Amino acid sequence: MTKKQKKLYDFILRYMSQNGIAPNFDEMIAYMKLSPKSKSSIFKYLTALESENMIKRIPAKERGIKIYERR
Repeated sequence: MTKKQKKLYDFILRYMSQNGIAPNFDEMIAYMKLSPKSKSSIFKYLTALESENMIKRIPAKERGIKIYERR
């Protein structure tokens, strides 16, 4: 996991713990201090996290992220 992926993953964990729902793309972009047009960067980070079995994305749901339990 890269530093940026870890930063986003930690943000998702904190956000879900505090709010009970996952952050949306705009909130993730703002946290990562990316350009508002950087949805592709967030998408790449999420894809990498999903391939490492850290998260599961739920299709067609704006805040559709599930965190896998760590063992």
